[in-house]
Amino acid sequence: MLHSELATKLLITGCATTKIQTHIDPEHKNKTYTKILVDVPNANFEFKELLFTKLCNDLSKRSVECITKDDLFPPTREYSEPKVFEIIEQSGIDGWLIIGIGSGGSSSQYIGSQTFGSATVYGNTISGSTNSMATYSYNRNQGYSITMFDMETKYKAFIMEASTSASGLANITNTVFAESLAKKIVNEMFTTGFIE
Repeated sequence: MLHSELATKLLITGCATTKIQTHIDPEHKNKTYTKILVDVPNANFEFKELLFTKLCNDLSKRSVECITKDDLFPPTREYSEPKVFEIIEQSGIDGWLIIGIGSGGSSSQYIGSQTFGSATVYGNTISGSTNSMATYSYNRNQGYSITMFDMETKYKAFIMEASTSASGLANITNTVFAESLAKKIVNEMFTTGFIE
């Protein structure tokens, strides 16, 4: 019973936590952005799509237009650097947010087992069976390097270092990590005055 309650508690409680540190370029301190190109160059397709969706949704709530690099520059094509900046300028983009996936890891720990049983009575005979299932708790952490380029000056407006961590049974999915990271980035950009 105790193992069952513990497993259930781990399954339904907790969430991912993202910590972030920001370094702002002094010349870009009072700059605000209204149309941002978002790029996650080294993420797998699943995480990239999850992060794009959440980040663009959160930015739109702050009246910031969000365009993904894959939409503006289909990854099936090659672009020269001058062409990239020409398209960005024609699109009216004022900031280019690049999120790099850094080091990370995950681990698991055995926390017990759940036993399920059943019994059948037929006449004077009782038959029963039991099954046990091992239960594990998981830990995951992931680091990120985030850079915003100002498209007017072509210099870095800010850089961020972020890390997301979580533990449990349901809290370590890509969805949870993408949501936590996106929310923290947008909140940090709002707090530091880069978006309104």
